[in-house]
Amino acid sequence: MLKRTDPLFHPGWIRFNEQRWGLEAEPLTFSPEKGDGWRLETVLYRNRQGRLVTPPRNPHLPLDFGCTSERPAARNRRKRLALTRLAEYLQECEFGGSLSLSSVADDIRPFEWANMTARPRFTYHLDIANRDDCIDPNARKKARKCRRLGYRCEVTEDYDAVADCLAGPETRKGFDYRLDAAELARLADLMGPRHFVCFLARNAQGEATGSRVCLFAPGGHALAWSAGMKTEAMKDGVNNLVAEEALNFFEKQGCSVFDFIGANIAPVAEMKEAWGGRLVCHYSISQRGIRQLAREAYVTARTLMKRESK
Repeated sequence: MLKRTDPLFHPGWIRFNEQRWGLEAEPLTFSPEKGDGWRLETVLYRNRQGRLVTPPRNPHLPLDFGCTSERPAARNRRKRLALTRLAEYLQECEFGGSLSLSSVADDIRPFEWANMTARPRFTYHLDIANRDDCIDPNARKKARKCRRLGYRCEVTEDYDAVADCLAGPETRKGFDYRLDAAELARLADLMGPRHFVCFLARNAQGEATGSRVCLFAPGGHALAWSAGMKTEAMKDGVNNLVAEEALNFFEKQGCSVFDFIGANIAPVAEMKEAWGGRLVCHYSISQRGIRQLAREAYVTARTLMKRESK
């Protein structure tokens, strides 16, 4: 009943999170008290204080929902019941920060009913098999230009070169991927080549100019986990070349969806939307603290006072 299309369920990825960030994984399965009409699985993580957290460098916490009925009325009801069970569990836990949920949790009401706040976040999901009908021709044009200039892109295990390229956006945008060549090699070993892959672009002189690190589940989703391009190669379209080669690779692996991971910053969203993916919403949930409750009470009181003054 469950397809496990999300590579974040992979045991190697779970182990990486535990080792790299000092967390304890908590796999959970929910099902009806009677029968087997539905099933919900997820993996949560606790920090050293026992609080639930989203690990660094994790775009979301994986969720998988299965239902024995395809009838919309039955499926909607069972999914609501499944997410309610998860929300009730979370209600009894202490958070160490917000929890970013997979887009599988597309009904956020059970979490709001459990006194949590929800913040929408966005990404793009591209249908890999039908991408030719979706991609902006200009994106393809930039990739062709890059090839004409002598650039080539291939799957690589040169993690030093990959890490060097990842440093490009770190320098330009002032953030830290918190990954080096040794960490990439360890993750590759934990997940294996059927779930972890690095793409590396080189210019005509053989210099590494761009990389993309992806996690994937054959037959399921591919996640654009990390990417980095050298500043001087951006104008040549190296980003487009690497993305196009990645899509070709994942088509051969039988992957159905390419998740561009994040479309919440205007320039990033503009770049990613050129690939024609479907805009997908997922939610980051938080517990309502005293400050949040006080603010909501204040807003409610002001609204009531305004109504009474009319």
